[in-house]
Amino acid sequence: MYTFIIKEDGPDLDVIITRSMLVLAAVASLFFRTDTYFIINIFAALVLLFGAVFIKVLLVKLKGNKMVLLLFSAILLFIATQAITFPLILLFYGYLAKFLKKQPIILIAENGVTIKKLLSNTTFSWAEFSNVVLKDNLLTLDFKNNKLIQVKVDEKQTTIDEYGFNEFCVRCI
Repeated sequence: MYTFIIKEDGPDLDVIITRSMLVLAAVASLFFRTDTYFIINIFAALVLLFGAVFIKVLLVKLKGNKMVLLLFSAILLFIATQAITFPLILLFYGYLAKFLKKQPIILIAENGVTIKKLLSNTTFSWAEFSNVVLKDNLLTLDFKNNKLIQVKVDEKQTTIDEYGFNEFCVRCI
């Protein structure tokens, strides 16, 4: 059996959702404000919006920790709104996203090909394929119905002999 961990090259959904949560937190700090310290609400909203705009730089380029960023944002939101509900929602999102994020995996065995995603597992029999090839960390699944799946394999987490794998696929098809 061969296991391929897929490299995700698409838009990072985690960054997009975190950005939207920070924007919602900024809006909440403006609308659910305390009248005595309105300047704190404006400052909190600006800091949260700044974090939302530069979230990709903070998380990806500077290798920041998302939970630390969300904890700081939750504390800032609590100071601005004096309500515990909004910071708890923000922290709950961060805790939930930590467990739900899984990289897609493709399992190739004698009985067929299984594609495991976050919410679904799809299994294909070898009779459905016209060709399966691994070349330069690019896995190509060519179906008989003209459907084609090409994915980049994460070479850091997956080490497979290309020649041996391709010979295995030729035997199975």
